[in-house]
Amino acid sequence: MPRRRRLFRLGIRQKVVLVLLTVLLTALSISGYLVMRDVEQNVLSETDRRGAETADYLARSIAYSVVGYDYHTIQLLLDQVVEAGGVVHARVLSDRGNTMAEVQHPDRANLERVEFQRPIELDGREVGHLEMELSIEPILAQLEQQKTSLIRREVAVIALIALGEFVALSWIIIAPLTRVSRALESNVDENGVILRDIDVHSNDEIGDLAARFNQMRAQLNTANEQLRGRVESADRELREAYERLIQQQKQLESSNAELEVLTRTDPLTGLGNRRAFQEAMEQDIALFRRHGDPASLLILDLDNFKAINDTWGHDTGDRILKSFAALLRTHCRDTDTTCRMGGEEFAVFLRRCDAPGALKTAEKLRQTVAAMEVPTEDGRQQLHVTVSIGLASLSLEEGVTSSKGLCRAADQAMYASKRRGRNRVTNYTTLISEDPLSVNFQGDET
Repeated sequence: MPRRRRLFRLGIRQKVVLVLLTVLLTALSISGYLVMRDVEQNVLSETDRRGAETADYLARSIAYSVVGYDYHTIQLLLDQVVEAGGVVHARVLSDRGNTMAEVQHPDRANLERVEFQRPIELDGREVGHLEMELSIEPILAQLEQQKTSLIRREVAVIALIALGEFVALSWIIIAPLTRVSRALESNVDENGVILRDIDVHSNDEIGDLAARFNQMRAQLNTANEQLRGRVESADRELREAYERLIQQQKQLESSNAELEVLTRTDPLTGLGNRRAFQEAMEQDIALFRRHGDPASLLILDLDNFKAINDTWGHDTGDRILKSFAALLRTHCRDTDTTCRMGGEEFAVFLRRCDAPGALKTAEKLRQTVAAMEVPTEDGRQQLHVTVSIGLASLSLEEGVTSSKGLCRAADQAMYASKRRGRNRVTNYTTLISEDPLSVNFQGDET
């Protein structure tokens, strides 16, 4: 009977440990659940926000390319976005619902993802539609890592609080436990290692506790050493994770900078695109309106370029376009702005240059292009091309005082060069006097 009673007895040690563990486990479990729920909601919310911002920025960036049906530029932009990471699928639809460009990550089907859809608008008009899917695999991995970290912290907190409460209750409720506390004085070094056994011998629960503690001393020291090793490992992993996060941030900033360059640059020739060209012209046209500073525009269109593509292939055509772009960069001033308007049409904006100076530059370019040689793909033949150039200058008398008016005037002059036999330069001012019926200019738009 005494042995059976001792076996089923709930002593002070059992009661204190049972109550403390029950309260701590319940409180920390609830707290951990609430914390993880808030973290998960915040992370997913931030993911939705960043994904929405990326979709909005991408939709704005490709608006001009969609309007211009520049499939090549749109495809390059989508490839860059997917290669940068995070985005696993992107597709651009025209306003008629036709797919203009599409790219997806090879492992898209195996990845958790969220979808974003944005209209592509230009000047308040919807010109297309963007579909984008963002991978949330990194987010899920981050949440899993945070759960593991939270469990470790809960274990540490439970151990610390249980130890603290146990010592407190011992002092308040169980006076005889002071013998154990005195025996424990100066028995643990700065690393938490128990140096020696508790020298307490009695037949009560205090004696049992001391005896059991002495038996567990070696085990506790081993556990303490392992715990310190895990803490050091966790600290090292945290530093490494922080360094990776900084590196990813730098990569994202670099990708954003590259994307900004792509939105303002023609990917084939390296010249500025129409958007960058229009912005540069607007600044100088404002100076013309304020101070009367001269400026001129050249519209250049390669002659019979479609026949070259049909005969020699698009690769040869691309080499001709690159050679022509390099020629423009070489023979134009550093202050001039060059761009590829689309296809085989280019433009040069000549700052502080009047009509005679622009005509001289245009003739020099025409002659240089006529002398240019581009080898075929097999290198056996040299191809020659010519260019038709239209010239227009800002003028109050002719009503050319805005970027739209200047482009329209130069464009009409270029088409006049085409009609007159190609490989020539036509000045809009001369065209008005020589062939006024061919000019369709209904006033400038400001």
